[in-house]
Amino acid sequence: MSAPMLGEVLPDLVEEMVHLLREQGADPLCEQLRALHIESICDCGDENCASFATAPEVKVASTVELQAMEGFLIVDLNAAGQICFIEVLHRPDVKYLLEEHYQPG
Repeated sequence: MSAPMLGEVLPDLVEEMVHLLREQGADPLCEQLRALHIESICDCGDENCASFATAPEVKVASTVELQAMEGFLIVDLNAAGQICFIEVLHRPDVKYLLEEHYQPG
């Protein structure tokens, strides 16, 4: 099964993040965000975590913390400035949608 598009699984989150990135002047990341796939979801076991990888290999070189109205949204960038991981904490709406999409069987 190929990795789903981020916008197909979490369209509202994508639009929220695009808005927040523009507010911070990080417009170049907006188009990149719209083209991302969810490669894997975080398996840390924290019930408040709904984070996911957007690249096959995650090597974080810098981060962009977004000022979300609810929870925490942090965009992790690799050395090439590509989004490789999105940290989502305290967002039950996102966790629910991820779990619905990734239920086994």
